[in-house]
Amino acid sequence: MSCTITAGLIPWDLMAENAQNCLPVEMKVHLITTVIKLNTFVENEMKPPSKWLNDSLTLVDACLDKTWEVLNSGHWRSVPLEYRYSYSLCTILKVALLEFQYDNNTKESAENTILLKTIMEQIDKGILLGAPLPNIPDLLQKIASELNNLTIHSLKSFNLEELVIDTKNLCESLLPGCSEVPQYVEPSMELFYKDIFMPKVPAVLKDCIKHWKALEQWKNLDYLVKVAGNRTVPIEIGSRYTDESWTQQLISFSEFLQKYVLKKSNQVGYLAQHQLFDQIPELKDDFTIPEYCNFTDNDEVEQPDINAWFGPGGTLSPLHFDPKNNFLCQVFGYKRVILYHPDDSPNLYPYDSRLLNNTAQVDPLNPDYEKWPNLKRAKGFMIYLKPGDMLYIPPKWWHHVTSLSPSFSISFWWN
Repeated sequence: MSCTITAGLIPWDLMAENAQNCLPVEMKVHLITTVIKLNTFVENEMKPPSKWLNDSLTLVDACLDKTWEVLNSGHWRSVPLEYRYSYSLCTILKVALLEFQYDNNTKESAENTILLKTIMEQIDKGILLGAPLPNIPDLLQKIASELNNLTIHSLKSFNLEELVIDTKNLCESLLPGCSEVPQYVEPSMELFYKDIFMPKVPAVLKDCIKHWKALEQWKNLDYLVKVAGNRTVPIEIGSRYTDESWTQQLISFSEFLQKYVLKKSNQVGYLAQHQLFDQIPELKDDFTIPEYCNFTDNDEVEQPDINAWFGPGGTLSPLHFDPKNNFLCQVFGYKRVILYHPDDSPNLYPYDSRLLNNTAQVDPLNPDYEKWPNLKRAKGFMIYLKPGDMLYIPPKWWHHVTSLSPSFSISFWWN
């Protein structure tokens, strides 16, 4: 690896400007000095001395630790923006310093492999926890893309053909009294608006995303590994987020594939509700935002929130609702979705807690009518999603989602 990959991508004048204007006072002096000194080494094509590298890494790590404490000391939204800027800027500096350390390292390649992993983990922590720097907002993503391309050759190749797509559950009997969700083939904008969006009724739209490159490319896991293999992603561990044993873990995308997707695991691992495409923008080139998202419920036009949902068969999202319009687009694999109208909310026994008040206590697949007698009154809808299907879920409609096979879905939430 060249010692100037990250350093060569950094616009040093803008980096110094951000260090001057965006950081907490207690970190500003130390980090500005590091930026200036590092820039001097780069401009003069000099390798920093090992002692200076180690001292600078200690300083940057101390700033990262302090920022981490602030980020985790209260509610996320109340954290001053300058500390999130600090986390991003410190991440960029640390990665540049580690690259020089990598270049200077004459020890065994195993140590360099660990160092590379540390570099990639730090970049993604910066993307996930920091804030885009005002005048270089996509710098971390650019650095991550370049480094991932260089290091991906050492990873095992994957192919989706290793996965067995289990479709037998597609023929399971519907819940008693359950209705089917209406289906439309490439509905016009007018039809969608009049018959689906305005009445706020769920519907499956077919052939609307058949042009997406993702439908073919993402079935080849070699492709996903090439783009995202070394990137750090948040994984939900556990059958459902309402379980006491449910937890989250940060691991590399390749490790997630190896441990939870390509092998049988005692635990369920799910890359769920993650803004993967902001973290790895290259994947955005493989799909488009559905035109139907141009219809809004108010005068404010905003870009939809786009989330990835990727995991093995058996992943489950408990019965819950979201406050926005939702398109759930199936890239590959199969899912079963059960829906209930918002009017059925009293019959679904939502949790009382503030954090879970959009989640039902009942399980529609294993109903306990003695404990939840009003569930019998609820009128459910059911649909099986196939690759290329797009499910419109209106705001506040309850939905329960089960993956029947390894599955990748993209959701679009908009007002």
